[in-house]
Amino acid sequence: MSVTVMIRESLELYNRHLIKILLLSVLFVIPLTLFCYVATYYLFDQLTSEQHPNLYALFLIVINFVLVIPSFMKLALTDIEDDELPSVGQLIYEGLRYFGLILFLTIPFYIVGVLGSAFFFIPTILCFAIILLIPFFVKQKTVGDVFRQVGKTLRNENIFLLLDLLVIVSVQILVWGLLMIIFANFENNFYVYGLARSMMNSFIFPLLVFYFTIKYRKSELSL
Repeated sequence: MSVTVMIRESLELYNRHLIKILLLSVLFVIPLTLFCYVATYYLFDQLTSEQHPNLYALFLIVINFVLVIPSFMKLALTDIEDDELPSVGQLIYEGLRYFGLILFLTIPFYIVGVLGSAFFFIPTILCFAIILLIPFFVKQKTVGDVFRQVGKTLRNENIFLLLDLLVIVSVQILVWGLLMIIFANFENNFYVYGLARSMMNSFIFPLLVFYFTIKYRKSELSL
């Protein structure tokens, strides 16, 4: 399936479920993003440079995205498979249901990825690709099944996973840069920026998740 088709399918999913996406964003994505943003500010305020607050902040940015994947993925899969669409409450539950497991599986790979930056970033790229893929297969029966599916996708996608990571990073940098420019002169820019970033994430994250759901789960779907 071409990139153009996947983007079109993602936009169609977005348009069909816009109201549900907005409600899910208000109740789940925006609070999660605000929490991560405030936690990041606290880390930089409390930790010294020798304690590497930037590494903790990066983890919060990563986890901010991967934790919302199960909710939006469930919405995408049920629509594509013509199943009964879940309620907003069920979508929120889907995100909370796998919250602990995603954290448990993500933290070790994040640590290895950070340490791997000393080896030409190859382990870093591999670990961050695994972190991205884990939420898409977290519903497997066992952890072993999760990693088997992750490994299969890694073999199939290869270099294209790097491009996906670059897309996610580029979007976050672009949003961060634009918001810094727009709200630079606001007296209360800490709160304004945090809320604006949360709202931007609530619009961008669903599209990214829909696109990656179609891409990584395409072997299971009949599109």
